[in-house]
Amino acid sequence: MSIYKQRKSRYWWVKLSSSDGRCIRKSTYTEDIAKAKLVEQSLRMAYAKKSPARMIHDLIDTIYGADHSGIPLANIWPDYEQWQTASGKKPAPSTQRKRKSVVLRFVSWANDNWPAAQTAEDVDRQTAAAFAAWIANDGTKGKTRRNMIDDLGTVWEGLRHIRNGIENPWPFVRPQATDSERGQPFSREQEAAILKAAKTGPWWLACLIARWTGLRYGDIARLEWADVDNEVGVIRIQPNKTTRHGITVNIPMVPILASALRAAHAASKGVKAVLPSHAATYPRPELPGGPGPFAAVLQAARIPPHHHTFHSWRHTFRTRLSEAGVSDDIAKRLGGWTSDTTAARYDHAARIEEMRSAITRAT
Repeated sequence: MSIYKQRKSRYWWVKLSSSDGRCIRKSTYTEDIAKAKLVEQSLRMAYAKKSPARMIHDLIDTIYGADHSGIPLANIWPDYEQWQTASGKKPAPSTQRKRKSVVLRFVSWANDNWPAAQTAEDVDRQTAAAFAAWIANDGTKGKTRRNMIDDLGTVWEGLRHIRNGIENPWPFVRPQATDSERGQPFSREQEAAILKAAKTGPWWLACLIARWTGLRYGDIARLEWADVDNEVGVIRIQPNKTTRHGITVNIPMVPILASALRAAHAASKGVKAVLPSHAATYPRPELPGGPGPFAAVLQAARIPPHHHTFHSWRHTFRTRLSEAGVSDDIAKRLGGWTSDTTAARYDHAARIEEMRSAITRAT
């Protein structure tokens, strides 16, 4: 019998042989022979790798009647948001939406795939590593994964101020990523193929805006008609990246974009958002009611998604400016800036027309 009692221990012990022939002795930490036998079976399955680790964890928790007292997974976001309000540490609305989205995504994943984690206190490094591996296998790009893990780490740091006993495992699984993983610029043939594939769907106007402004997806998704000045021919928006500086930028519209936006506005029927389905589901366009994943457009255009994402439009915009001989100074200003003094240089009509001319050359 592999269950036995040691002379100086009141608990039952288990003796097992590993796959490499090693003799393994483990205490079951129970005086109940029935529980000890169940633990033995669980350990055998674990060493034989006959069941997923999450099932083993859940089974052992059940055997010992593990107490999952703490912050339930469903309460993680409400409790964190309450702490934010109390501490005065709420970020910009777009950051808050992305942070909430990744928390809800993690909670949904844990409920379906990791039943051993019932509370925030249960989320350990193994849980974090499993989730990080899952989003990687799901095709999430490196920088996006890093941002998601960083957001979860920020939330867990807030939870640590609420309840003792909570550890923050997320920094230990933070992936390394480089800009190249965000997407290469599209070739001119790829541009045409994407716009053709997206022509009848909700991604077409988003692609057109990205191609002729270089705006990031988050800024495009939250764009409102109040930001579009058809009379002057500019888009006025405060990009998320410059929110902390209070900077609003003016981006000139070329005729093809201005025409498309006028047509869309005429058909908008009083809706505030330029792209309603994107605004409603950002940052997860694949959710019900959303435009669907951009990867589907790439697939329809027969473009491999390995090195391309929607962010590739931003790279494309910068590349076309360079090809047109636009100065680095102008190109950088069109792509975004981080200081009030720099932004102020482009808030008057002469500069607007100079930038419009630069964008028009980048065909």
